[in-house]
Amino acid sequence: MKKTLLLNADWSPLNFVSPVRALGLLFSGRAEIISTGEDLSLWKEKISSPTRSFDIPATLRLLERVSRKISMPRFRKWALFNRDGWSCQYCAVDLDWQTVTIDHVFPKSRGGATSWTNCVSSCKRCNWKKGCRTPAEAGMTLRQNPT
Repeated sequence: MKKTLLLNADWSPLNFVSPVRALGLLFSGRAEIISTGEDLSLWKEKISSPTRSFDIPATLRLLERVSRKISMPRFRKWALFNRDGWSCQYCAVDLDWQTVTIDHVFPKSRGGATSWTNCVSSCKRCNWKKGCRTPAEAGMTLRQNPT
């Protein structure tokens, strides 16, 4: 079944909703169907009730703005490696799954957290060289600060 794109009142995308949810928003007066020129934005499919059938809107816009809480994405290894461009943040060597490691800028042994602001991608050689020290203590510099 097709889903409906739900836009905020400021035209920013919110998410995709089911056809039943879309029709509920439409009939309660909380949303409007987006028109493209003379035609309304509707799917060719219909949703049926025992007494009627309804066109499924392809795009709806809320009439009142909904504020969204933007949260930090969950920490994941592959996302960290993608953020750092699959290169060592100390010596700039290109990395792959066999050579990449996660380095804690403030060492885990001293209470450093596994977070976006404390972890960087590192080659095994640099991670071993740095050990349980901070980059300053090890005489190493980061190419870019983790954010």
